[in-house]
Formats: sequence, C-alpha cells, structure tokens
Amino acid sequence: MNKDTLIVPMSDMHSGSNYALFLDRQWHGVNTSHIPRAVQVQIRERFETFCSEVKKARKNKRVILVHNGDATDGDHHHSGDVCSLNNLEQADIHIELMNEMQKRIGWQRGDELYYTRGTKTHVEDFEEHIAKQMNAIPNGSSNVFDLLKLEVNGVMAWFVHHGPIKGKGANEGEPVTGFLKTIYFDAIRERKFPPDIVYTGHTHDPIWVPFGVRLPGFQFKQMHGVILPSWQAKTRFAYMVSPVGKNRIGGVIHEIKADGTIAVPNFYIMESD
Repeated sequence: MNKDTLIVPMSDMHSGSNYALFLDRQWHGVNTSHIPRAVQVQIRERFETFCSEVKKARKNKRVILVHNGDATDGDHHHSGDVCSLNNLEQADIHIELMNEMQKRIGWQRGDELYYTRGTKTHVEDFEEHIAKQMNAIPNGSSNVFDLLKLEVNGVMAWFVHHGPIKGKGANEGEPVTGFLKTIYFDAIRERKFPPDIVYTGHTHDPIWVPFGVRLPGFQFKQMHGVILPSWQAKTRFAYMVSPVGKNRIGGVIHEIKADGTIAVPNFYIMESD
C-alpha cells in the first residue's frame, strides 16, 4: 500500500573527522580523546535543527533514511585530523550519531534504513559493519549497496555515492544534466525506463537539477538530480583543493506523495568557509 513518504538522504558524515558532525560530549577512545571543536558545535546545532524538521515533516508519513556513502573519515589524506586512527572507533561514533538521529526524528515501525558504499580510502569496509549494527536493510549477502535502487510509491530512486560535480558559475548544474542524460539514453537504448531521481554525494557541494525527458509514446517526465550536502566542514586538504569555495553542510528532506507526486527537495544547510 502506497503511503506519503519522506526520503531523508544523509551523505558524507565522515564520522571521526575533527571537522565533522560529532557527539555532544567529550569522547574517550582507547588511546585518544576528543572535545568537539567550535565548528563541530555549529554543525551539531544544524544537525539537531535538521532532525527537528524531519520529525515535524514526517507526521503521518513513513521515513526512508539512506546514508549515501563515506560514513567514516578514516585517515584518507594522512593529515591526522581525526579523533582516532582506529576505524572501529570511528564506526562506533557514527553508529551512536545515527542512533541519536533515529530517536530525534521519532523512528517508527515501517521506517527503512539503507547504506550505500563510499570511498574505500575513507571507509575501507567498515560501512558493512556499521550497516549490520544499525540493522539496515541488506543487499543480499552484503549489508551495503554499491547502487541502491528503490521504488517508492511508483517512483524509482537511485542512490550512489560518486557522481558529477555541481559546476561553477554559468555552468552550474550542467554536469548534473549531462549525468542524467547519460542515464536516460542508456535506459532508452536498453528499452527501459530511466529513474525518476538520482541522489549522489562525495563532492560536498549540493544542488537540485530537474531535467525534462521524453518517453516512448510521446510522453514526458522530469528526472531529478540531487547532489547531497555533507556533514563535514572544510579540512586542510579541502582548503588546498578549493581555498575560497564554500562548504555547505546539512541534510535534505524529499517528499514522495502516495500518488507518486515528487516534491521539490528541501535543503537544510549552513555554509562553512
């Protein structure tokens, strides 16, 4: 039976990073400890506000919560800017944060949780461990999806961590449109229907791009490309790669009505230099 649904895609939490969303307390590991930095306190405020917005918006609706890759930070750039080099400790921090989120949004029977696979040099294989501990819906013998394909009220939504960049200036959105075009023409060649929504992450630079396409029988529809924001402020590596670019931190709520109507996604973000 179809039901009004909120898709709540989280991406790039990078738990364990000294620049990312953290617990609301001093944390003690086996060999290290960490007190949240000022920027982490700001990110937590955004997180708590976002959870409140989800809880308000979810009235009489089910929630599909998807973590779309890079659940932990690892020590990708060997900067040491993590609270612990122990991947299992980083995973435990992520699990505690996600359990907190479920409580804050009023997790209910019928809600669903999924994980997609992030960048190996960040997460190794610890997203498998995280997803299992979180009782996420599995992908056969695996707990994590490389490409998650969900049908929600007749709407086909894809989730994959790596995707296009947003584009800059006058070209903003064009790489996303090109990405959707490729998916569309591949589907037409294979005589299949393209997905309605494609969610990606990784770039920490969010955007929503609608793209009109023609289906067989001279029917038309919109595809939606969504690059998700992250929950990590700019690291020293990010300042090297993009010294003056903004990093937009937060989450997305995307409603799919019971009749299949796709709303415009709502972005709840803060900017970080």
